[in-house]
Amino acid sequence: MSAGNVLSQDALDAMFAEAADLASLDLRRGPLPTVLDTDMVRTGLHYQLKNGRPPRSVRTAQAGTVRLFMEYDTLVETAARLPRFARQLGVPEADLRRFLNQDWLPYTAVVRLPQALRQSDPRALEVRTRDADDFPAAALAALLSPCLLLTGNYKHFGVLGVRTRQQGVDGVMAVAAINVGEMQIQAVLTIPAIPARAAAGTMKWATGRIGGPAAWVVAGVLVGGGIYWYCKQQPEHRERIRKTAGQIGTHLMGRRYQTAATGVYQARLQLRACMVPQPEHKTPTAAILRELALSPESLSAAQLAGLLDPALRPSLADLRAFLRTHDNTVFQQVRRGGFVLGSHYELP
Repeated sequence: MSAGNVLSQDALDAMFAEAADLASLDLRRGPLPTVLDTDMVRTGLHYQLKNGRPPRSVRTAQAGTVRLFMEYDTLVETAARLPRFARQLGVPEADLRRFLNQDWLPYTAVVRLPQALRQSDPRALEVRTRDADDFPAAALAALLSPCLLLTGNYKHFGVLGVRTRQQGVDGVMAVAAINVGEMQIQAVLTIPAIPARAAAGTMKWATGRIGGPAAWVVAGVLVGGGIYWYCKQQPEHRERIRKTAGQIGTHLMGRRYQTAATGVYQARLQLRACMVPQPEHKTPTAAILRELALSPESLSAAQLAGLLDPALRPSLADLRAFLRTHDNTVFQQVRRGGFVLGSHYELP
């Protein structure tokens, strides 16, 4: 969009209404769930060796914008393939292991799904028919959907909406763009208060440097000079100055706001296109896992029940039993009665 094509506020409101179903709503609740597949780990390690820093997906997780998850068997597969990755990349295996343990795994929750949970989404079962090694990642992504799936294997994961090798990375970039755009919008909305804050800050500095009375005298001279110049103008000139100043301020702030808002909207559309869509029929199990994936802190069974759709909410007794049955595999109890999704591992 060119700089001259500025959308009206009504057009912006219509765009946001149209995008009401976007998964960006989850960004306000917590980091976006993102599932790692083995081949993307290999690609990311290659990037880290070449650039001296982790890939964008890991850095975005470190910043707390997305939350990385990996199925336990995918992690086992990754560990088994490290010697091959090391040979392909021409580095010691210990270097890759160190990258994973220091930069990746502290920000990756590992979920150990039992077979019954893996088989709950027919999309994951279809991936299994294409490649059994991809089944664990597919099952986890299906349960957490809508989510991002970081994989370059669009042939095997096509049933989950993966169409290109870069789709997951493009989704991470869209998440980053949404956050930057929303910060820009907040900055524009804050600008009207800046002059008063700046003036107060300047007076505080001047008072400390030259003393209170003298600082106010200097300020009075500067402000008075501006007022004197304004008052010396002809009445029609003063009115023109006042209107022009107001129009310039409104125009600049409006353009900046609309540019930032349009960028956020386009990034949200990009994010939706990159995500694994939610299942046609969501199960209580999938709802439980996704709520925990979105939560920034551990949840008790009662807290979790309060977040679940009533149509998918089990009894509190059944929910407690489900969480305790899968403790230290699917979930981890990090405080008495408080659970998170997944655990943290380190490669030996």
